Parts: sequence; structure tokens; C-alpha cells
Amino acid sequence: MKLDYSHMAYVIGCLHGNTSKVGNIRSYLLTTLYNAILTIDNYYRAEVGHDLYGSG
Repeated sequence: MKLDYSHMAYVIGCLHGNTSKVGNIRSYLLTTLYNAILTIDNYYRAEVGHDLYGSG
């Protein structure tokens, strides 16, 4: 599996929205990049679902 621009943008967006303190940033980044491939589809599916049906 390979990361592309969309995965990197997803991880940076998640980091921007994170409000908790990260103790070991290197481990945190490695983990989020590793899991980005598995979680990106569900994240955007939930965002679209929220935008379409959450405001009604």
C-alpha cells in the first residue's frame, strides 16, 4: 500500500483538528500515516453523511 496526496492531506487535517496533547509526535505521525489508508474512506463517508443528513 502506498500513501498519496489525499492521505497526507487527511492526516494533516486530523492533526489540525486534534485538541489533545501529543507526547511522542514521531510515534503519533507514524501511527496516523500507517492507519490513514484504512480510515480515510470511513472518515469522509461520515463527513458526507453528516453534511447531507445532519442539518435537517
